Amino acid sequence: MKRLLQLHLSLVKYLLVEIPKKKNLKDLIKFLKETITRYAKVMLQEYKNVWLVFDTDYQTQKKQYEKMQQLKVDLKRCVKMLEYIDTQMVKEGKNRQEIRQFWLDFTKNGQVRKEVFDQLMKEIR
Repeated sequence: MKRLLQLHLSLVKYLLVEIPKKKNLKDLIKFLKETITRYAKVMLQEYKNVWLVFDTDYQTQKKQYEKMQQLKVDLKRCVKMLEYIDTQMVKEGKNRQEIRQFWLDFTKNGQVRKEVFDQLMKEIR
C-alpha cells in the first residue's frame, strides 16, 4: 500500500514539473500518452505483486529460491575459506605430509584438492 501511494505521489510531482515544459498541444498529448502507458504497465506489475502475496505456491517457491541463494553464498564463502587455508599452509612452508595430515581424508594430493574446488565452483555458478 505504501508503495502504491509513493508511485502516485511521484507521478503527480513528475506531471507538475513536465506539463508546463510542453510547448504545444501535440507534444502534450504525446507526453501524456507515453506517461499513461508507462503508468499502466507499472500499476499492472504492482497489482500482480500484491496478488502473489496471497498465492501459497508462490510463497513456498520464493522461500525455497531464497534459501538456495543463501546456500550458494554460504558455499562460496566456505570454498574461498578452504582455498585460503590451503594457500596459507603452502605459504607457511608446510610440506605435503603436514598438509595431508591437516586435510585428513579430504584429499590425497593437491591436484585432487584443486579439482574438487573447481567442481564446487562450477556447481555454484
